[in-house]
Amino acid sequence: MKKALPIFIILFSLFLLPQKNTAQDYAAALKINTLGISAEAMRSFGPNFNARLGIAFFSYSADGGGGTGDDYKYSGALDLFSISALADYFPWERGFRISAGFLINLNKATAEMTPTKTYIVGGDQYTPDKLGTMNATVDFNKIAPYIGIGFGNPTAGDSGLGFTFDIGTVYQGAPSVDLEATGLISPSASPEQEALIEDNLNWFKWYPVVSFGLTYKF
Repeated sequence: MKKALPIFIILFSLFLLPQKNTAQDYAAALKINTLGISAEAMRSFGPNFNARLGIAFFSYSADGGGGTGDDYKYSGALDLFSISALADYFPWERGFRISAGFLINLNKATAEMTPTKTYIVGGDQYTPDKLGTMNATVDFNKIAPYIGIGFGNPTAGDSGLGFTFDIGTVYQGAPSVDLEATGLISPSASPEQEALIEDNLNWFKWYPVVSFGLTYKF
């Protein structure tokens, strides 16, 4: 995330540079979508084209297990963070648009699993400390193309509030899984196990994007 922010600042600075012989209108948007909570800056390049830069983020964590009947306790976190650079084409100079571009995709999920019970095998005692801890990280391609459609042209018309809606998809590639483990369960964090999990998650190459929000034209 820290590395992506300077990139966003540079893109945003270039985005605001004036262009000769072209009239531009500017707008901003605050959205809720499947990428998180996002803010966008928009700029028109004539009646048929807009460009927009956005940043989206969301975090969620959960803990469970560790009860009387549980062999493990676990904690997991979902961290969404992305920077988008998109172009909008309005074929009829109205609200309907076709959008395409890319995301700097730093979305990832992490999980930690720790045994909570002591096992006795062949007279030997295996405590949770001896068994160790398993950690998993799932992430995706850092550059992810986007295509979609939407309704609303925030840079058109008079200044003031408006609404916007998008539906599309991000090609994030097949998930990449990294396993790390300590103790006696460390052999479970093998390349073969990583490949098996990646194969089970291979269907999740496309990430759906549904977005709606408020816009303001300056």
